[in-house]
Amino acid sequence: MIKSLSVDAITGELMRNLKKVLVVLTSSTAAIISTAVYAHIDKNFDLNGGHYGPFGDYHCHQQGCRIAPSRRDFTWRNNRARVNIRDQQDFYLEDDWPHWMLVGQCQTIRTQILEATSEVPVTWTNPRQCEIREGKWTDPYTGEEFVRAARLELDHIIPPSYANVSNGFRWDDRTRMEFANDPLNLIPVSRDVYRKKRERPIASWRPPEENFHCEYAAAWRDISRKYDLDLFASDRTRMNNILKDCDIPEKDFESRENETDIQVNGVPIPL
Repeated sequence: MIKSLSVDAITGELMRNLKKVLVVLTSSTAAIISTAVYAHIDKNFDLNGGHYGPFGDYHCHQQGCRIAPSRRDFTWRNNRARVNIRDQQDFYLEDDWPHWMLVGQCQTIRTQILEATSEVPVTWTNPRQCEIREGKWTDPYTGEEFVRAARLELDHIIPPSYANVSNGFRWDDRTRMEFANDPLNLIPVSRDVYRKKRERPIASWRPPEENFHCEYAAAWRDISRKYDLDLFASDRTRMNNILKDCDIPEKDFESRENETDIQVNGVPIPL
């Protein structure tokens, strides 16, 4: 089972910093635009040969590139724009789902999750405690134990690329950033199993450790509910087939709809 994190695992000051980071990066339009207008030309290209700019308009930069609808067409016009799944696979760009967020002076969401999920006190690579060297983690996908943090990856249970194709291409910058850094959707696993899973959904990949299938399916259910993701029929069917033999209650997000807390395996972290 995923190890729950206590609120004490992450200090109040770091949480305040996390809130500041999220607000600054997503709400301070002037600060974003002042750099992005000039820097977006250096942004990576998606499979279609272009990318979205700072105002939500799509820019083509390579031969054969097709213009995608502006994100304003989705957010300002009641989602009138229609883009098929194949196109959204081409228009997905990892740069539009930024992670890992920097919190505090030098730690990232990745660092904090690794520290909070370690079964023993961690050691650090330097006195500033920016990067973790060692701890003790059990990969829930395989049941393997690890001591070196460098041997771990944080896996997005529901990959951002899947969320993008589902209906995440309609989201604003803040929601994409929150999804990419939400600890509810992140889990430390071995690099080997991380590479084997890649970005496959639940219909085509499940953890080798069968005892974790219920928790894995429940995570798909809860994350998709939290972000109102339209799961594909094959994934919803597989998820429900697993859950019918499980006894894991759904998380209650309705009572928190006006809050901005990030959930760490069910424990709220105030933003």
